[in-house]
Amino acid sequence: MPTLLYFIVYLGVAMLLTALLYYPVFQALDAVWEVRPDRVFHRLAMIITALGIWPFLKLQGINNRYALGYSLDSRRFLQTFSRGLGIGVMIMTGHAILLVLLGARVPEPGDIHLNDVVYALLSGLLSGLLVALIEESFFRGAMHYAMRRRSPMLTATVTTALLYATVHFIHAPIPAEGTIIGWQSGWEMLSGMFHSYEDFAAIADSYMALFAAGLFLSLVRERTGNIALCIGIHAGWVLTIKLVKEVTNAATNTPAAFLIGSYDNIIGWAATAVLGLVTLWYWRYGCASQS
Repeated sequence: MPTLLYFIVYLGVAMLLTALLYYPVFQALDAVWEVRPDRVFHRLAMIITALGIWPFLKLQGINNRYALGYSLDSRRFLQTFSRGLGIGVMIMTGHAILLVLLGARVPEPGDIHLNDVVYALLSGLLSGLLVALIEESFFRGAMHYAMRRRSPMLTATVTTALLYATVHFIHAPIPAEGTIIGWQSGWEMLSGMFHSYEDFAAIADSYMALFAAGLFLSLVRERTGNIALCIGIHAGWVLTIKLVKEVTNAATNTPAAFLIGSYDNIIGWAATAVLGLVTLWYWRYGCASQS
């Protein structure tokens, strides 16, 4: 499966460059601000990946609006995005209500301040837009299109969803307090990026929820021919999760705690079931639209 290999190699090269450049970048930032070492690594990796993505896509012959899923004109794109935002909010709100009814999350005790809710809504919308644009452009845009040129729909959908879920648990470990950051630090962080997979059982619930989300979004991309709806749905999920965290708390000491994952105390086995059912429904009844 050479197409998948190309994307994995690209991400691997970006991580190697991050490890190589990490120390001087950290030194420059640390001289101005107090920064967390692992966050510097993450942000640097994102920047390097973003800077190299267009040349990489050009080599693949997919550096155009149609391939990336932006074929709609601006008016139709915004309309479709808005519809997706509503769908995403509806799905995740239904999931959140289910968690509260089952006792996996409980309402925030005491008063809920309007300012905090408004802040959660605005920050959730902003972060949702940013995350959705980046992730959907890469996974459901470039990668899905590249896979579909040489693979059947099922292969492209499952493979994209697997990589999407996998990268969410690849992150640099937080160095122990007092650790001296040097030239070797970038390579140490790089070598520890898969530490979450040392105990896969601990992340299996959230992993499967993200896999189910990836399947659904890939199917939406396949049916619609663009990623406007995907971006809206994804942003709606992030927005709702942000708000749910503001008004409820995780009930980690109750029998229902197994329903929420350790990733964010919201997506776990319950989300896997909800998103799985949504995907099955869309597979059976969802309609294709013109791109």
